[in-house]
Amino acid sequence: MTPQGPIYCETGHPWLGMAEPVNTITNAAIILAAYFAYRYVRKSKVGFSADLVLLIFLLAACGIGSTLWHGLRTWWALQLDWIPGVLYLIVLSTLWFRRLFGWAIGIFAVAAMMAAAVLSVRLAWPYIDSSLPGPIHFVPAFATITIFALGMVTATARKFGADTAWLGGLILMFAVAAALFRSIDLLMCDLIPFGTHFLWHLGLSTAAYLGIVLMVRMKLSGKAT
Repeated sequence: MTPQGPIYCETGHPWLGMAEPVNTITNAAIILAAYFAYRYVRKSKVGFSADLVLLIFLLAACGIGSTLWHGLRTWWALQLDWIPGVLYLIVLSTLWFRRLFGWAIGIFAVAAMMAAAVLSVRLAWPYIDSSLPGPIHFVPAFATITIFALGMVTATARKFGADTAWLGGLILMFAVAAALFRSIDLLMCDLIPFGTHFLWHLGLSTAAYLGIVLMVRMKLSGKAT
């Protein structure tokens, strides 16, 4: 990490007014994911409840913010990139836990997950080679969240059945793949000049879309704690 924000393979290679062209253009996948999520909810029987509207809004905001960040690389654009994304994770996780265990446990579990993710980074930071790219240092956070997510998928199977749990597993698979590609971006510059960060956009947008589909299916099941 630098004072100007995260560095990627594309950083320093502007084209057509975009600071990072591939990373900028591929944010269209996030915006499209929000659009298709909107269409899915509109066609479903659950309607536009406040929680689903919030998820769609945060997903669209993340896509717009990330486009501005990779296109302009300004401090304010960076805030518009990461804040909606983290909020989406928190809201989706809370809603998922709530469907499994109720509001009280859901809020506590998400708070514990986020605290554990931050703590894992702080504890691992001194032991990770400082010469490695910055994103590598956040792998412990991704691993911690993955452990919580595995528990959520298991609990989903018990309460909602294998079909719904399979969807949760698919979300986790795309999210883990996205985190991997984000982490190794700077290690791949010699092989792929524009890096692999753009695959973070593609994988995470797919996972986020499926997260909204999962919430709709859980609502349709009528099973709530």
